[in-house]
Amino acid sequence: MAQPPSLDHAQKLSQVDFLRVSLLWRPLREARSAVVRRGPGSQHHLQQDSWLGPTAACHLPEPARCHHRDRGGGADGHQRVSVPIPLRTLELLRPGREDCLRARAPRSREAAFTYAITAAGVAHAVTAACSQGNLSNCGCDREKQGYYNQAEGWKWGGCSADVRYGIDFSRRFVDAREIKKNARRLMNLHNNEAGRKVLEERMKLECKCHGVSGSCTTKTCWTTLPKFREVGHLLKEKYNAAVQVEVVRASRLRQPTFLRIKQLRSYQKPMETDLVYIEKSPNYCEEDAATGSVGTQGRLCNRTSPGADGCDTMCCGRGYNTHQYTKVWQCNCKFHWCCFVKCNTCSERTEVFTCK
Repeated sequence: MAQPPSLDHAQKLSQVDFLRVSLLWRPLREARSAVVRRGPGSQHHLQQDSWLGPTAACHLPEPARCHHRDRGGGADGHQRVSVPIPLRTLELLRPGREDCLRARAPRSREAAFTYAITAAGVAHAVTAACSQGNLSNCGCDREKQGYYNQAEGWKWGGCSADVRYGIDFSRRFVDAREIKKNARRLMNLHNNEAGRKVLEERMKLECKCHGVSGSCTTKTCWTTLPKFREVGHLLKEKYNAAVQVEVVRASRLRQPTFLRIKQLRSYQKPMETDLVYIEKSPNYCEEDAATGSVGTQGRLCNRTSPGADGCDTMCCGRGYNTHQYTKVWQCNCKFHWCCFVKCNTCSERTEVFTCK
């Protein structure tokens, strides 16, 4: 069974810094539900409604803003249903906490996305904290100094984000849980690294010109972190194109050695930034205690929406119930001399729709 890491795994951080990082990750502790889209062939995909679902999929560091609404549809444009994947990342890394992924389709593409975005989120949060001076053992990238391209007349300046430190911390802190040599370990480690790789590849170069009267005699540049929302969307695309793999036991002890793409005769390995999964996702429309799916019964839906939050889609064709209630509140309050406040009573009749 995977064991949570301790302070020993954060070798370069003092206990004070460790606590600071924990505070930086407070949003990670809130549980949210992932929403998936079901297409032909029983393939399920994470759905981006309120970025990743009506109740948001993965609550990550503040830049993630998981409640951001996706404007576009998915790769297949088919039916949406829901799967609960509570993501209390910091809680999972503490002793005595239940690993929610262990009981909820831990080898599915939803788990692949969860691990990837968690590893990327940890790297992003630590890198940002270093750049802001919130951690004592790291700061700006010291290697990005002096002239980088003298022909073009620019040099390193400002504070470049030390993403390599954040990625290294993420490896030592997040990957430390994967100690059991099995197929799931290979899958999780691959997806962790894929998430970090996507973050690293999205680092941006920003520059500022210096010179007389606005001329650009010299230019200083520095690297900055991308917004985590951007990383999340890229990982969502990777999720849609996730690759099913199988384990290869090439060692004498027949232990899992590496992953290869399933249904191919060759031993082709997935790409570094591919999200991989071993088992197909279950049907999340219905409640299933074995996978931890609570189904979509009772979920709020929008009767008039043609999108993922629409009742036709969210309720998987089962129909919906209509609930009416009246909201009453004090309004148009005025102060009268002297000295009392007089208000009117306002009311509004509202309809709410839930899946059958």
